[in-house]
Order: sequence, then C-alpha cells, then structure tokens
Amino acid sequence: MEGTELKILFNQDKAYLTPDRSMTFEQVDLEHVKEKVFRSPAYWTFRIKKYIENERRIFCEILTYDIGETEFTNNQLQLSAILNSLEKVTFSSIDTGGLLNTLAGGRTGSLSHPQSTPINRAAHYNNYEPLPRPPQNQTIKETFSIPLKNVRFISGGVSFDIKIQKLGKSIAFTIPNEDILAEFDAVKNYFANVLKTKNIEVTAVIDVSDNEVISKVAQSPEIDKINRELIENVRFEVLKDARKKPNLDTDKNLFTMEEYLEAFTDSKLKSGIFFTDEQDFFENILKVSNNKHYKHLRYLSSKHASGVMKLRFTHNPFSFFFLIQGERNYHIVWETLNTAEATYIWSINKDPDVLKSTLKQLEGIMDIIKSKGRTAYLIIEDDSFNRIFHVYTESAEGFIKWKSEFESVMAKIDNHIIRPD
Repeated sequence: MEGTELKILFNQDKAYLTPDRSMTFEQVDLEHVKEKVFRSPAYWTFRIKKYIENERRIFCEILTYDIGETEFTNNQLQLSAILNSLEKVTFSSIDTGGLLNTLAGGRTGSLSHPQSTPINRAAHYNNYEPLPRPPQNQTIKETFSIPLKNVRFISGGVSFDIKIQKLGKSIAFTIPNEDILAEFDAVKNYFANVLKTKNIEVTAVIDVSDNEVISKVAQSPEIDKINRELIENVRFEVLKDARKKPNLDTDKNLFTMEEYLEAFTDSKLKSGIFFTDEQDFFENILKVSNNKHYKHLRYLSSKHASGVMKLRFTHNPFSFFFLIQGERNYHIVWETLNTAEATYIWSINKDPDVLKSTLKQLEGIMDIIKSKGRTAYLIIEDDSFNRIFHVYTESAEGFIKWKSEFESVMAKIDNHIIRPD
C-alpha cells in the first residue's frame, strides 16, 4: 500500500517487521555494514514507496532513526500476512549518521532529517506496483428481538430493517419462508395471536469487508413456525374474532362474504387472503362454530344458486341467506347457525329485478326482528312467507322430518305462479 508508514525493529543481529518473524541484515539491505550487531534495541520508521510482488520485496524511504523499545501499530499488525511473506526490504537511501547512531546505541532521540549524503537507489524500482492493502474482514453475530408489527410479510418470507450498532448503520434482512404470502402483512396481528408473542427473536450473522456488508443471514424460530398448519389456525382465529365483534352501527344487515370480512375483521381483511370463494368461507364457518343446524345448512348450501345470488350473511344472530331456484320461483331461505329459529322462506317471482328489491326488503325485516323480536314480524301478513320448524333430537329423525317438510313446501309453491306485488 503506497504511502503506508511502518516500523522495522532491530535487536542484536535480527530485524523485525512483525513479532512473529525475524529477518537477517542481508534481507534488510544492511549487508554492507561491518558491525553486524545493534548494541541496544533500535527502530526505524519508514514509508513504503513500491511493492515488488514477484520478488516479495518492498522499496522504502526511511523517515526516522530511533533508539529504544517500541511496539508495532495495529495497522502494521493487520498487515502481518504480507509482511511475513517478504524476502527483502530495500531503502532508497540510508543516512550514515542515523545508521551508526542506532548501531552503537550511543544516544536516544530521532534523526528525522538526515544530513549525510544519501546513497540513491530509487531509479531501479520506479516501475514496480505499490503494496496493496489487504481487506479488513470481520464477522458480526447479533441476537435481538423485534416487534412483529415492524416486520413486513413478503412472498416467500419476511423482511425488516434494523440498526446494527457495531456497524453504525441500518441493515435490511430477509428471513425466507415459502409458506408466507405478501397478503398476510395486512393481518399479521392475527399471526401474533396464534404465535402467542408480539415479538420475534432473530439471530443475524453479517460478513463485513472494509465496513461494507458482503453477506448476511438471519433466522427466527417464530418465523420458522409459520407453516400451513399454523396458517390454518390463523384463518380460524380470523373467523372466531369476527364472530365476537359487536353489531355495527349501521342499517345494513345482509353482507356478502367480502362485505362481512371487511366489516368485522381487523385491517379490513380482503377475502382472497384466506378464502378462495364464499363456499370455502362457508365451510370454514362450519368448522369453527358450534351449530344446531349443521345438516340443514349443508343441505341448503348444496341447493344454493350461487350463479344467481351471492350467499348472504347476518352477524347477530350469525346466519345465512340462500337462494333456492325452483322451476317457476326463487326461494330465499334464512337459516341460523346456532339459534333455535325456524327456517324462514320467502318465495318470489323468478325475476332478477324482483330478487334485488326483495333483498332490500329483507334488510328492513331483519331490522324489525333485531329491534322488536321475531313476533313483531310474524304478525305481519305476507303470502310469500313460509316457516318450517326444527325438531331437535339426538337422532337423524329431526333433520329427515325437516327436509321432507321443506321439499313439500318448495313443490307446493312451485305448482302455482306467484303474482307480483
């Protein structure tokens, strides 16, 4: 490294550029000296001018001639690998007075500006390359905790930025996990609930060369736990949490799947993150809920005309509105998940506009039932309305009886045309 200042230490008949290896007088350009021993410890400070790599030689300029003990600098110690490989140290000039003074140990002090006529040896080395400085490498290992809210979920893992004190700057890390999707970032609070922690522990290993990061690896046991099974538990957590939410302060009672998830989940969850379609949502509702009407809901779901009307949901009581398509009429069927309500059926003309207006009317009907009770609605005469009661028994007899009555009502209604209002 051109311009680097180093020391060469002398002790009796040996010279040292590092503590590990001695050099002879011949190797340090003192073969012409008659007295081959330094009587006291001495050292010279010099500056490197050229590095002759193929000869393993450095060409230097002496700055001072000193008598006494000294130590190598940290910078010189870091160059030990290169200095120990040298076979020759050559100087552009050697001051006779400085040489004799340090050989004899006659006085302490420094001769920084030699006055004797120098021996010029520079011309021979003008074409050599300077000594390169080896890179300063280190490996940093850090263990730290970071809030999960500060972690970004990305496709195939998570990422975050954190300041590494030993480097004095922030570093971006990525922890891979092929089960993680970028969409999970909107609901990472649910992941915190399932993982039962608000923070993740991270171990990071950083390789640095000349204060520049050349590689970095981070691991976290909490992120490693996120697999398909845990994601399934997160999905259940989302549904359970939605079911616990209070009713909205709104006139809206009937929700599509997308509307329901946006209204009753944190971060306004988009449906596609966990549920492929409304049938998938329906299936998961049945899995996480205790329900009185499991068989009834399964049966109605199999009959639902999803191509005509999206499945509708009410929040309290949690329930479903299905559309059954008869030969002549549409039948909108209301079935609750876990309350002892009868099955309500509204039959209308098979007309998209009538269906649309009826769904608006059902919003009002649900308001009446919520605020005043079902009796307040049942006393209203409505020829399009029918009701089928459940029989709650431990055997399958109750469902069979309900199903028989339901199919009978459907057939009876479809045998005549409902007149429009």
